[in-house]
Amino acid sequence: MIRLVCFIFFIGFRLLVHSQNKVSEGMVDMELEGITSVISDITLSPDGTKLFLCGNANRAYLYDVTSKDQPKLVWKTTSSHGNLNGGIAKFSQDGKYIAIQGYQSTTAVVRNVMWSQYTKAWQQVDKMAVLDVQSGKELLVVKNAYAISILNSTAFVSDKEGFKWYNLPSGELVKEVKQEDNEFAAISPSGKYIVMSWDADKEAMKTVASVKRRKSELKNAYRAKKLLVIYNANELSKPIAYSDDEIDVVTNIIFSNDEKDVYIQCQLGGQENNTSFTSYTFHKINLSSGQIDKGFGIRGNFAKLGPNGKITSLFVGGNIGFLKQVRVQNPMNTEDFSEFKARYKLFKNSTLFCPIVLIPNTNLAYVYYEKHLYLWDYLVLKSYFKKSSELSNEELVDKLKDAIDESIENGDLKKEITKRNLSGAYIMDITVVGPKCTVQTIFCESDELTDIKMQNELKDVLRKLKFDIELPKDKRVKFRHTIQL
Repeated sequence: MIRLVCFIFFIGFRLLVHSQNKVSEGMVDMELEGITSVISDITLSPDGTKLFLCGNANRAYLYDVTSKDQPKLVWKTTSSHGNLNGGIAKFSQDGKYIAIQGYQSTTAVVRNVMWSQYTKAWQQVDKMAVLDVQSGKELLVVKNAYAISILNSTAFVSDKEGFKWYNLPSGELVKEVKQEDNEFAAISPSGKYIVMSWDADKEAMKTVASVKRRKSELKNAYRAKKLLVIYNANELSKPIAYSDDEIDVVTNIIFSNDEKDVYIQCQLGGQENNTSFTSYTFHKINLSSGQIDKGFGIRGNFAKLGPNGKITSLFVGGNIGFLKQVRVQNPMNTEDFSEFKARYKLFKNSTLFCPIVLIPNTNLAYVYYEKHLYLWDYLVLKSYFKKSSELSNEELVDKLKDAIDESIENGDLKKEITKRNLSGAYIMDITVVGPKCTVQTIFCESDELTDIKMQNELKDVLRKLKFDIELPKDKRVKFRHTIQL
């Protein structure tokens, strides 16, 4: 079946270019219908025939993607309670179930510790759920959990109390094991291993490499570091191995197909004197020894191990407009990657996510962005940027306003405004022109309270602003914006 599906994708891609909306060579808009919510994750069934979209506000969608034409909606639900604010999703190996890990649990938080001078970092908890693939029915919902994974007809849940096993499809609790200082934990697809993120205030932390090199590191480790603990699933009294060095807060775990290694998604926060959780990494650890592969490390959030040995991740960078970049790369050569670039829109939650899933045995991937599902040949089109020129006039204005506000808050405008000691509220009609999106004219609306000198200084500063937005050569965009300093 997988070979048949892959054959359809290869032969049908050129046909899709004609039957669907060709965006660029190697990129087709599948013109998906029926989506009414933010989509935080997409994933394919093991046989490649079903595409699951994990929305927010308890919404979820399943599409049949066996046809070269538009994906066919199989079912949608508004009651998948594991994703109120979005989540990440995984199919069971037999394709019968979908596990949803609530989005909040993919993030970390820093809190004060009672009777201690230190703050500490923890993974947050959220709801988890299991859906029946055939019907979309919710089979299991658990609250305040760290993670959920599926082994055959059993759901394995990690929470503050420890480990819990639930029967599927009944949702009945059949076993539980207490675990002190538990956070993220997952069971391997074969059921052989349980891998657990362990809080750092343990004797074992004193033996890890960085602490042995520098004893002062123990204080930093206590505040924000973890150990990865590896168990034989049938013997939980003593670990097989610990990670050979400290790690950051774990927010997701993926096992390699041969179960020799485990890949962990970490949210950085363990740096000394730093409690800002803005950077994510994807690490590789040997399951039999706990040895961390020092030559492997992928920057980026929502990282996935693809079926072709490729890694996908969401990388965030840039200054104005919050450039984000979905990467497909070979983990052995992270400098050679394909990229799908877009921009965050301030105060618009839907642009926070740009989920991707690789199609097995092909060079194709599905990428979702802003109610569009793209079929992307990432070898034909190595770099794609969803330019603002493709957007409506209203969307362009929103981007320009967002760019000004962001520059005032954190960029070049902030420096100039602070240097000139500007203040007040100003209403300005601004016109920008392509192709470089330069400021052409600025007209101001004034009254008796307006400081004309400061207003003119602000106009001079704004005229120098460089928008990182491309426009058609003859495109002019005029908009009114109120600036409050």
